[in-house]
Amino acid sequence: MFSLQKYGGISRYFAGLNKGINAHHAYTSKIAVLYSENEYLKDLPLVFNNLIGRKLFLGKPELIYKWNKKFSKRYIELGKYDILHPTYFDPYFIRYNKKPLVITVHDMIYEQQPELFPDSPLIIKHKREVIEKADAIIAISEYTKQEIIRFYPQVESLISVVHHGYTLSTTSAQADLALPAKYILFVGERWHYKNFSGFVTSISSLLQLDPTLNLVCAGGGKYSEEESKVFSDVGIADQCIQLNATDAQLKYLYSNARLFVFPSLHEGFGLPLLEAFANECPVVCSNNTALPEVAGDAAVYFDPLSAESMKAAVELVLNNTQLQEELKIKGRQRLTLFTFDECVQNTLKVYQSVL
Repeated sequence: MFSLQKYGGISRYFAGLNKGINAHHAYTSKIAVLYSENEYLKDLPLVFNNLIGRKLFLGKPELIYKWNKKFSKRYIELGKYDILHPTYFDPYFIRYNKKPLVITVHDMIYEQQPELFPDSPLIIKHKREVIEKADAIIAISEYTKQEIIRFYPQVESLISVVHHGYTLSTTSAQADLALPAKYILFVGERWHYKNFSGFVTSISSLLQLDPTLNLVCAGGGKYSEEESKVFSDVGIADQCIQLNATDAQLKYLYSNARLFVFPSLHEGFGLPLLEAFANECPVVCSNNTALPEVAGDAAVYFDPLSAESMKAAVELVLNNTQLQEELKIKGRQRLTLFTFDECVQNTLKVYQSVL
């Protein structure tokens, strides 16, 4: 994943684990990467994270993936480690690995809705191969654990739930953005099961009634033609803003939004919930999959398949400053249950269980 992602939940998770494990005097962790443009590895002394590497690899994802894979394979062949914990399900390592294998399963969306992904047959095949070889499986939520069992009941005894953790950022919020005073925040990818178009349609009347209210989308790339057409059809094209925000800018976006909305139809955990809690942003989200497990009483929930339910929940929080403050307080409290140190400690327990 460090070859494929510049930002992203999976690479941030593994970079955090690597850092947290190396902070313990009894353990060391190594990310077997030659070169990466991943933001979370920028301070690591990787072999080619220098001028030579940038000339060789910059902006060439296929080349980065190819050579990182060769480098990782060589590390595995040497066998100078106790546990292998791959970042995804490419099974290239299976024939070379002779040590205990621990894997993390983030969700089962490919198995649940294969029709959404053109590469689902290959991903499902690879995932099955890796799951069947694993000595221990980490599920990032109880919901994800139950979904793994539904598809692979034979591995139930190998599964441990280790929730994601959140490390409070020391980065200052960066306020160099030209933002409207009043906006709803949406973060991340907007495709398929993220339910973005359905959500936009459901709240369009709220934006029509209040020209000062805007929708700000952070990340996910520029709006597509289809998305722009939806905005135009419902009369809110001038109130929908898209930004590719840095971490510092994202912090500012959360801190100043009226609310953060998460209308997804499927999440294995829902890390943006913790981001919103950390930046004291009221949360309104779907009542399905892993989201209630993570958000607890610190969110107002809606049925993501009901336009009326989504609109009512957003409207409730949008116009109630007392409720907004209550959600901020509950979010801060909820965040204490998901520290990254606890994630690291519980991951180490899984490692110890297979040694």
